[in-house]
Amino acid sequence: MKKLITLAVTISCLTFSGSTLAQSKTKNHIWKAEYLSTLELGLHALKAQKYEKALKKLTASAKMGNKEGQYYLAQMYFQGWGTPVNYEEGWLWLSVAMEQKTAEWNRSYRQIKKALPEGYITALQPYVDEYISLYGAKAQDLRCEKRAAIGSNIKEIICEKRYY
Repeated sequence: MKKLITLAVTISCLTFSGSTLAQSKTKNHIWKAEYLSTLELGLHALKAQKYEKALKKLTASAKMGNKEGQYYLAQMYFQGWGTPVNYEEGWLWLSVAMEQKTAEWNRSYRQIKKALPEGYITALQPYVDEYISLYGAKAQDLRCEKRAAIGSNIKEIICEKRYY
């Protein structure tokens, strides 16, 4: 009987905490579940090469401030996956995504920056600033902090959405 009561209390606590977590909202009144699922749906569509759906979902995710969504949306524009190749749009989204700094993203950023003409990057800077003002960490209420992955001493800057 005691085990049954303990099990019931545990299940109740997990259900309550799960429902509370699922109902968390951002400052912009976006549900946490919507914020996370938009990215996941976009990444699944991208992996399945359903580019039209991936472009739609990753664009929505990127506009919500999701750094991963911004990074993969930039890759879609650079690679021409489901959209004509568009280096301008790719550079804008990649520049916003780079508020989050990982080793992989830094390598990609450096390679692309090296491949683009310097004047091109300079000419796009006002647009990069505009995108950051709209979709950057501060505008989208993200918390960016330096931390190391488990088992690593290498610190990266990871940005996460704040929930209230």
